[in-house]
Amino acid sequence: MAETIEVTEPASGYRWVVMGLWLFCSVSAFMVVATLGILLPAISAELHLSPGQQGMLASSAFWGNFALAIPISWWTSKYSPKMVTTVTLLLGTVFIFVQGWAPTFLILLAGRLAFGVVVIARQPSRAILTQQWFLPKDIVLVNSISNALFGVVVGGGLAAAPFILGSLGDDWRSTIHLFGILFVVLSVLWIFLGRDRRIPDRPGGDVSQEKGRDGRVVWGTLSYRDLWVGGFGFLGATMVWSAFLSFFPTLMLDSYDIGLRWSGAMLALSVLVGGAAGLGLSYWVRATNQGKPMLQVLGVLLAGTNLGLALTGSIPLLVGLSLVNGIAWGFWPILYTIPFHLPGIRPRQVAVGLAFTTMMTSAGIGLGPLVTGFLQEILGGLRPALIIVSFSGLSLSAAGILLSPGIASLRGSASEPAR
Repeated sequence: MAETIEVTEPASGYRWVVMGLWLFCSVSAFMVVATLGILLPAISAELHLSPGQQGMLASSAFWGNFALAIPISWWTSKYSPKMVTTVTLLLGTVFIFVQGWAPTFLILLAGRLAFGVVVIARQPSRAILTQQWFLPKDIVLVNSISNALFGVVVGGGLAAAPFILGSLGDDWRSTIHLFGILFVVLSVLWIFLGRDRRIPDRPGGDVSQEKGRDGRVVWGTLSYRDLWVGGFGFLGATMVWSAFLSFFPTLMLDSYDIGLRWSGAMLALSVLVGGAAGLGLSYWVRATNQGKPMLQVLGVLLAGTNLGLALTGSIPLLVGLSLVNGIAWGFWPILYTIPFHLPGIRPRQVAVGLAFTTMMTSAGIGLGPLVTGFLQEILGGLRPALIIVSFSGLSLSAAGILLSPGIASLRGSASEPAR
């Protein structure tokens, strides 16, 4: 049974301890997944992987997410966020060590697949904890801070991974084991510091304990048109992101003899700037109600900068393109907040809505390296494959056109407030 704080007054400052720690655990999981592109040359050399197998390995962490996101989230949203997060952190730690030990490609593939499943199982806890501890008007702040933290942790991981790998003698297994140790620490911290918060005066009680009408929870959520539009925007954007995350270091190394430290720094710069841009752009959109045109512009920037990254080996130009690419990624908290703003949506439906969003991002992240790897084999080169995938970022512009007026304004939430 999870430890629960019984309160009737607004949440104290401890909400930032709970949410901050949960978000740090979440983005650390993405850091483990994102740094595969840095480790991939060493892994491929040892296990003798083809381009198609490299693409499969890079995408495998998201296969289970696409297939199981909604059913797992529907199931885990019934239970205490403290308990679900604890169990998934412990399981995730085990699967990281499995990846570091894996003697064959298939075991490594299975380890990454299992790690991705436990990551998606943890996501409904975010929606429930956010509604337990924060008022609706603060949700965009939470998502913006999450985006900024993503930039710091994932960007820092991408920048540090080449140095860690080099200091360990290019031993990718030891690098993964270090990630496992990090998750041991995070699991212990969550066990002692994580909390649920029950709000007795809220209609419907504790959001993690809503019962009944389970069919409506899923189908009622999926009936929102804007949820699908936002998911489509994420699909193409994350597809191009994961493709470059997995293969950009290899392209730079093979085509221009640019080392992993430089390519890792470029990727890190984009992610770091994206975190800061998300924080600034979300406040600008909230103040101006210009979310739709903003998404349209950012989609064009996203596709254009990735196209440029695939076509040049000039380090100054690569740095500039990475900087602008990071600004384009400021769209994330704008689009990610949509499930909280859908008219009349209920707390558990928000969890399912975020699961659907995560499913679409996982589909994009999974397809990116998979499509790129097989395009490389068909076209006979990595550059043309990345050029083709770059245009998928325009799905973000399409989402900006198709979203209902006001849905991306971030000015309010139709879900039940946390009192």
